[in-house]
Amino acid sequence: MPSPTAETPGDGGLLDGPLPMRRARWWWVPGAVLLIALVAFVLARHAEEEQFLHLLRQARPGWLLVAVMLQLATYLCDGVLWQRVLRHTGIQAPVWGLARLSLMKLTFDQLIPTAGIGGSMMVARGLRKVGAAPGAAAAAILMTLLCFYAAQALSVGWSLAYLWSHEELDALVQWMATAFAGVAIAVPAIILLLAGREDWRPGPWLRRVPGLPALLRAVAGVPPGLLRDPRLLAQGTLLQTAVFVLDAATLGVLVRALGEATSLGTVFASFMMASVAQTVSFIPGGVGTFEAASVAMLAFLGLPVEAALTATLLLRGFTLWLPLLPGFYLLRWSLSGNKHQDDH
Repeated sequence: MPSPTAETPGDGGLLDGPLPMRRARWWWVPGAVLLIALVAFVLARHAEEEQFLHLLRQARPGWLLVAVMLQLATYLCDGVLWQRVLRHTGIQAPVWGLARLSLMKLTFDQLIPTAGIGGSMMVARGLRKVGAAPGAAAAAILMTLLCFYAAQALSVGWSLAYLWSHEELDALVQWMATAFAGVAIAVPAIILLLAGREDWRPGPWLRRVPGLPALLRAVAGVPPGLLRDPRLLAQGTLLQTAVFVLDAATLGVLVRALGEATSLGTVFASFMMASVAQTVSFIPGGVGTFEAASVAMLAFLGLPVEAALTATLLLRGFTLWLPLLPGFYLLRWSLSGNKHQDDH
């Protein structure tokens, strides 16, 4: 097998190279330990196991179905964003096919932790199959990142204002927001700085990260004007904001399914602070950190701890674990199809 960072012949360049497949199962250990400790703490301090199971059993199926529909809409938002970027370069692609790539990326990044690099390269390869040039495929991925951080910054800003207005802005939340601000500024700045600099080459220390040199060189080949199109950025930011709203709405629906009630502002602020904890942690998927922050914020803002834990675990089931089943099937089908093409 070629090196994960090797460039293969062909007009696709780096985006047609092999995906980084190095497994790093130990990355899950800190998050798994934190998640187990969180569940054990809540059950020991606040509820009997039977009460926790009772909350799960009484979950209303109708609300759970609504949660499924909300999550399907999040994948469509990603598909619409990629469709608009491709249309900007003259390529027409169906939304449902692009939404499927979003599901496959989630699965790839959870099964093979590569800090999102492998999943991004897989999506870029999928975009190449529908006719996108290497630069356009890379631009679609980078536009998603830019709009993601812009939408997250706007959503976090609103959440901080909400918490401040309710006098619930404590020191820990401020610390997380400060750490997030550094990431939210640094990542888009690096993308915009490298875009269009085809003469740039990653240093020796960057070449050691599987797939990163390929992705960075793809960034350098992106037409910079495409990433600075104000209309495209505005549309993408709106779509990524919609993803946050849909995820938070899923959490709110699951709270309702358990027979509890809380304000939309509380649910959204809690979800966004959990999202910040996930962003600033270096654990794949934010396993453990997201759950801890979500439960803490929901309980801090008035929801019973048992309901906060149950709703959060259900949310992670809908957003992280349940999608792995169809995603694994699609990913396996896609990778076997690529292998079949390579053999011929």
